[in-house]
Amino acid sequence: MARKSDSHHVLPLFCDDLIASCVDMTPACFGAYMRLLCYAWTRGGIPDNEASCSRIAGGLEPDEWQQIRERLTVLEDGRLSHDRLERERVAVAEMSAKKSEAGKKGNVVRWGGGNDRNAIAERSQTVSQSDRKPIAPYPSLIQEENTHTHTAAGDDFRQPGWASDEWQRFVAEWNATGRAVPWTALGPPSTWVDYAASPGWLGRAREAMARLPSCQWFEQSLAVTRFFDYVDRILAGEFDNAKSRAGTRGRQMAGGNL
Repeated sequence: MARKSDSHHVLPLFCDDLIASCVDMTPACFGAYMRLLCYAWTRGGIPDNEASCSRIAGGLEPDEWQQIRERLTVLEDGRLSHDRLERERVAVAEMSAKKSEAGKKGNVVRWGGGNDRNAIAERSQTVSQSDRKPIAPYPSLIQEENTHTHTAAGDDFRQPGWASDEWQRFVAEWNATGRAVPWTALGPPSTWVDYAASPGWLGRAREAMARLPSCQWFEQSLAVTRFFDYVDRILAGEFDNAKSRAGTRGRQMAGGNL
């Protein structure tokens, strides 16, 4: 399934903040808490009811419910959620609205009319093959780059041209990183914008990039597209150690060899 940055099937996790806020939880309580957060993210909240939440979480002890309940707030509809989670929901919704509006404006500029899909399709059919211009690689990044005035560090990166600017900075750091396959293409991978637009991902990616040279698991240099998928696993330390080499062993059973 294609990634969609404006959908709610991807929950942004700020690992350091999450771990720091849950140091007093047992592993079972933490697992139940994460299941409830995931449920709240995809469904807009969880019931303010211990029995219902226990079913969602796969079982809760009374003291575990108390630990979880004190971290949640009551929404306007009476359900529960987490303050940080709801702020991220607003950010995702705003990004989706911006992309939708940009698409509508692009249709008006391109086709000189409204956004009706049938009308757009009819107008597109009137364009002859001889009038079609070659599509430049990554046109959205090129267009943004031509219209962008760089903002100071710490400003909202979701400004015109942010994707192009962020990619230039990122690829320069990537190509200077050990265990990284240098990226030599003119434009970024097709998944770059979706990843970069995810709240907090750029910061986590740079932290993971700094740790990549010490990841002994990777016997060969890592491609940037694979790195995108591994960011959180690198931060979790899954690739710190070298791969284990399982030795041969004899396998026997009563009555003879297998």
